[in-house]
Amino acid sequence: VLAATREALGEYGAGSGGSRNIGGTNHHHVLLENELADLHGKADALLFTSGYTANDGALTVLAGRLKNCAVFSDEMNHASIIDGLRHSGAEKHIFRHNDTAHLEELLSATDPDRPKMIVVESVYSMAGDVAPLAEIARIAREYGAMTFL
Repeated sequence: VLAATREALGEYGAGSGGSRNIGGTNHHHVLLENELADLHGKADALLFTSGYTANDGALTVLAGRLKNCAVFSDEMNHASIIDGLRHSGAEKHIFRHNDTAHLEELLSATDPDRPKMIVVESVYSMAGDVAPLAEIARIAREYGAMTFL
């Protein structure tokens, strides 16, 4: 292990020198993405430098690419989720924290044929409380909404 560590340090150095958007993509990024895609039976995978950029990037694209998507977001969602939704340009509806009745009220006022996404955290990072996921999943099925967790 020590010999392999020394060899890798000699060849690649001790760090990336910055995030991917600063230091670029290296061979190991591509190898890991390919391994992850294969592991999950998918065509591709994409690494992010942090959970923040994962939420921001994924929601920017998902909510932004779904034409006329209405997004329903818990008022206590993390800033990374809020930024992703803001960057997406999608129409946002904010429901009271963990209030599934309020979520249902907002969904029921939305065109049933319109794409809908419910965005919550499983365990809210700032307060530590837990979302009622079973109830949210039931509501999502009833209203034809996808969920982002």
